[in-house]
Amino acid sequence: MKARFTIFILFYMILNSFSFAQQKCPDLENELKFQKAKNEELLKENRYYKETLDLLKPIHSVKIDGLQLDITSVVGSKADNTVTVTFMYKNIEVETRSFFQCEQAYFIDPQGNQAQMYEVFVSFNNGIRAENIKPNIPTKATITFKTTETNFPIMRQLKIIVYPKEVMAKQIEAIFENLDVVWK
Repeated sequence: MKARFTIFILFYMILNSFSFAQQKCPDLENELKFQKAKNEELLKENRYYKETLDLLKPIHSVKIDGLQLDITSVVGSKADNTVTVTFMYKNIEVETRSFFQCEQAYFIDPQGNQAQMYEVFVSFNNGIRAENIKPNIPTKATITFKTTETNFPIMRQLKIIVYPKEVMAKQIEAIFENLDVVWK
């Protein structure tokens, strides 16, 4: 009799645990969905911060006319026959700079082929001129070149022509040499 009663109680407890587990299953599924969404958001933030860190690690730097230009990447596209140079510019003086303008650039590959700039974006409105550059705030810019060759490993020389802060002064060349090109 005691054995039957014990088996009955065990059977009853097992049935109750299954029904309890079935009731909690939707809660666990909702919690799982929430955690997956949270994980995806954290992965996006992580990618953003990694890209930011890469932008802050210059490949080459030049200081000209109160500006620091840092090349952060040189990426070629075989499909588009383009090379895009990403750089950061920063006003290294204590006063706000009235403008930064760049409308000319070219590079020379190891075989001596030259490529003229196709487009440049140095400001938020995708223009060639940025105004009121605050001190020590790095700003991203890009220069894209159309090329005929899509297999050169380096840019032998890159010249970016910058207008000086003195309006009537001669244009300044920022010169970078031996920049590795990553082809995609």
